[in-house]
Amino acid sequence: MASKRVNFNMASECHALLKSVCAIKRISVSEYCYQLIAEDFAQLVRNDQQIRNLLISGDYPNKSKADLLKKQIKEEFPFE
Repeated sequence: MASKRVNFNMASECHALLKSVCAIKRISVSEYCYQLIAEDFAQLVRNDQQIRNLLISGDYPNKSKADLLKKQIKEEFPFE
């Protein structure tokens, strides 16, 4: 599966703390940020109908993370 790179700015002291936390957790900064964003997005999908509709209206590669989330949401919200 192809990946897209995402860049964002962060204060240097926050970046240092983030790198330290990731080192302690033995996870890359990318993996940690991805997990946080994925968890937040899944929560948004469940709490915001507009975001849920955005997810449900999309076409995603079979068994991709987006496809699996879409199937899960369709089961949780069968009448939408």
